Amino acid sequence: MTPEALVRAELLVAAAVFGAVVGSFLNVCIWRIPRGESVVTPRSRCPACGAPIRWYHNVPVLSWIVLRGRCAACGAPISVRYPLVELLNALAWLVVAWRFGLSAQTFLLLPFVSAMIVLFFTDWDHQILPDRVTWPLAALGLIVAPWNPALDLAPGWFGAGTWLSRLASAGAGAVFGYGIFFFLVLTWRVLFDREALGGGDLKMMLGVGAFTGVAGVVVTIMAASIAGSLLAAPFLLVGRWRMSRELPFGCFLAPAAVFAALWGEAFVRWYLGLLWR
Repeated sequence: MTPEALVRAELLVAAAVFGAVVGSFLNVCIWRIPRGESVVTPRSRCPACGAPIRWYHNVPVLSWIVLRGRCAACGAPISVRYPLVELLNALAWLVVAWRFGLSAQTFLLLPFVSAMIVLFFTDWDHQILPDRVTWPLAALGLIVAPWNPALDLAPGWFGAGTWLSRLASAGAGAVFGYGIFFFLVLTWRVLFDREALGGGDLKMMLGVGAFTGVAGVVVTIMAASIAGSLLAAPFLLVGRWRMSRELPFGCFLAPAAVFAALWGEAFVRWYLGLLWR
């Protein structure tokens, strides 16, 4: 094995391991943030009996398997959601490391994909996209924009690849992501006198735009809309779904945003190549 291949293998292993560890923290965020609780204190406890979980019972995935999915103190069942979130974050971090290698883009996207996992499950469980996740996500996207090469896909207003160009691209993406959803909400309210989306969706797209730029927002909306349509279509056909029924759209936006962050640039170039042939 060449030194380069060895470094890459070590990077992938480290990404998966630390991704699983961070996934354990994501479980805390998914449970506590919608309830307005601190994600720092107190230490993790069993939801059933309230007993503190010892560190050796909190090893990602393995502890759940060893304990056979039950609390060590009271024997209450522990949802399979916990190891699944840990595995999902480990896989997400692994894919990011595989896609971009040992680069700035990898380290910038790791918190982004983890935030998408938290937003997916909070929207799934409570139909909310918490401000405690969306606002910091948008702020972080703007802060790290000068080091984010994904923003180079946009026109270089101030010289392609410069920190000023990337910051402008992040700002444009954030404004576009928020603005297009704001326009949709306003139009839907005027036409149908009801809300099309919640405010959390707008703030979520603010962060997605800050990380992925205008092109990433377009890819995210396209992918999420296609996925949502494919899911709803069978129910509409059999008459078991009303158009007034609300979908947790954040559950579609989150994986779509991850796709845009990982393969959005390649997708846009492929699509533009089809148009310009």
